[in-house]
Amino acid sequence: MDLRTYRWLEARHVAWRGGAAALIVGALTVAGCQWLIPRLPAAAVDLMRVGFHLPDMTAVVLFNDYAGVYFFTFFAGLVGLLGVVAAPREEHRLELLLVKPIPAATLLSARTWPVLVMTTLVGLGVSLACAASAWSLGGASVSPSAALGAGLMMTAVVVLELAALGAWFVRATDTTHAVLVALLVALLPLAPTATFLYRPDVFIGREALASGLVTASLVWSADALVWFGPVALAAALVMAVGLVGVGGRLLARAGV
Repeated sequence: MDLRTYRWLEARHVAWRGGAAALIVGALTVAGCQWLIPRLPAAAVDLMRVGFHLPDMTAVVLFNDYAGVYFFTFFAGLVGLLGVVAAPREEHRLELLLVKPIPAATLLSARTWPVLVMTTLVGLGVSLACAASAWSLGGASVSPSAALGAGLMMTAVVVLELAALGAWFVRATDTTHAVLVALLVALLPLAPTATFLYRPDVFIGREALASGLVTASLVWSADALVWFGPVALAAALVMAVGLVGVGGRLLARAGV
């Protein structure tokens, strides 16, 4: 069996149905935000609008939509990523995988990249739903192309997180521990956003820091994300090549 056939067989075993389910639920959540948020009490909407310096209802809705892109994409990828090495090791199946006449690094790459591709497609799909939401809301403060770019930016962050976690999962011996670490990785980037809402004084005089760390900057910098979002996703996929390579070397050294 040549490597192309092997990679194709590994790609067929990725949880594509799970990814499709995450995409559908994510798109429905975006639609739900568009219906629900304008119907929330005015005080709740004002808290988000004023707290995150959002100009109008369109921005408030899309700010929540971007969170949907992040979480649905992350968890769709995480489920697939756990099945690459961590779960087989815990279930004592990794020995069988590694006895194949295929280098450990090739095995990891063949099992990881379909997960990252599936993750990217989920992120792209939910981002397109965000663009549709911006279009239906009139694009007052955020155009559909800017909403798409923001969604792709969130997808880029997720791809990098998952690629880094994939390298770390090579040494993980317990999937529960792996999930806890993954949840910490997912939540850490959102900590500055919570700080900005409840302790805005921390960012006074640090506008550049806020723009780089607070997710509301996806609305503040909407025009730039039209081109920066796709570029960031492309860069994330390139960097993922290196991270997957690191994981392959670690697996070759660690064995089972």
